Amino acid sequence: MRQLALAAVGGAVALALTISGCEMPTRAPSAATPTAATSAAPTQSPTKAGTPTVATTTTRIQFSDPWSTRESMQFRLHRTQVAAIKAAPAGATIHLVMYTFATEWVGQALLAAHRRGVNVRVIIDDHENYRWTKRLQAVLGTDQHRRSYVVRCHLACASDVTYPRRRSAGTIRSYVHAKWLIIDRSGTDRDVVMIPSENLTPAAAEQSNDLMVLRGNHTLYSFLRARFDIMRKDAGTAYGTVTSGSVTMTMFPMPLPQGYQVKPDEPLPAAMDPYLDYLRDIQCGGDHSTTIRIAMYMWTYPRLEVAKRFAELARAGCRVIAIGQPLSAERDEGWDPEITKALLHAGIELHQTGGGVYLHSKIVTLDGWNTGGGRLHLAITGSSNLLLQALVASDDLIVTDSDVAVVDAYSAHVDQLIARHSRPVH
Repeated sequence: MRQLALAAVGGAVALALTISGCEMPTRAPSAATPTAATSAAPTQSPTKAGTPTVATTTTRIQFSDPWSTRESMQFRLHRTQVAAIKAAPAGATIHLVMYTFATEWVGQALLAAHRRGVNVRVIIDDHENYRWTKRLQAVLGTDQHRRSYVVRCHLACASDVTYPRRRSAGTIRSYVHAKWLIIDRSGTDRDVVMIPSENLTPAAAEQSNDLMVLRGNHTLYSFLRARFDIMRKDAGTAYGTVTSGSVTMTMFPMPLPQGYQVKPDEPLPAAMDPYLDYLRDIQCGGDHSTTIRIAMYMWTYPRLEVAKRFAELARAGCRVIAIGQPLSAERDEGWDPEITKALLHAGIELHQTGGGVYLHSKIVTLDGWNTGGGRLHLAITGSSNLLLQALVASDDLIVTDSDVAVVDAYSAHVDQLIARHSRPVH
C-alpha cells in the first residue's frame, strides 16, 4: 500500500489519498498551485552492471509562481535547493550541474557548505561569466584533484558541435544545458536528486518552472553521479539511460548515425527522434481516449516530426492542449511558425503566456490509455526543449515518471497555467 499526499500551495486544505491497487481519477484543475508527494515501496532496480538494487524513494513535485507578489513563491525552487545544500553535513558531497549560475544567495550557500567541510563540485556552462560564477570558481578553484572545484566545459562537455542559425545571422552552439543537484547526505535524507527546469539566476522570478525532488533512490543518484564524472573531463559522451521504479532518465547528446550531418534547415527524420517513442502507443477516440498536455519553452523547426505526431493524435480523437512561447519568426527561439501551424491545423488548443512572465518548463503529460486498452500515465520533463541541439549536441536530460500522482500534478499545473495565465493563439 502506498500513501499519496497532494497539497494545495497557500491553501488551508490538504487532501490525503491512500491508493491500493486502484486507479486515481483525473482531477479538475486546482485553484492553487498543485504539488505532488509520493512514497514508493522498495523496488528492484537494475544497475548499469545488471545487479538489482533495492531503493526506497520519495518524490515531490514543486512549481514556482512568478505571478505571486511574494519572493518566497517566485523563488520557491531556489529555496528548496538551498535548504538541501544547507542541510548537507561535513563530509557530504554536492554535485551541481547548471546552464546559468548568477544567484548570490545560492552561491553563498554553496561556499558556506564548502567552508564547513562539504565537498562542492560544480559544472557550469561557459556561455556567460556572471559575477557569482566567477566567485565560485575563484574560491573553489578548478583543480579536480581537490575536494571542491568548478568546471567550465568548452561548449558542451560531450560535444563541440556548432551550426548556422536558420532564421538569423550567427551560430547555434552546444551547451551544458542539463540542470541537476545531487547530494549524498542532506539532513536525514540520502541520495537526494533534484531536477529543476530553472537556472539558478534572478531571472527565475519571472519564469514558470518546475522541480522534481527524489530522495533515497541510489540508482538514479549513481546514474547522475556517473554522468558528472564523465562530463567534468570535457571529453566523451555522457549518453545513457537508467530506469528505477516509475522513473527513467536519459542523458543526451545521443549517438548519431555514421555520416550524419546536422541540417538546421530540415526536420530531423522521425526515425532519429527518440521523443517520438513516448508517443507511439496511444489510444485516441471512443470511451478510452487520451488527453495530452504540452507546456514547452522552446520548439523549433528541426523537431517538426514531433508536432506532426501530436497533430496525428489530435485528428485521431485525442485531446491535445498546449501552452508555450510562440515568438516571432525572426528569432531562433520560442516556437517556430511551422510548429504552431502544424498544431493549429489539427485543431489543437494552443495558448501562450505573456505579461512579462514566460513559461520555462519542458513538460508533456499523457493521461489515458494505450492501444492495448491499458491505462497510460506518463509525465515527461527535465531540461530538454524540443530543439535539434537538445538531441545531437548539448548535454541535456529527459526525465519520465509514470507515477499517477506525479502525472496528475503536472497535468493540473498545465491546466492552471492555461486557465489563469494564458491567452489563446489562433
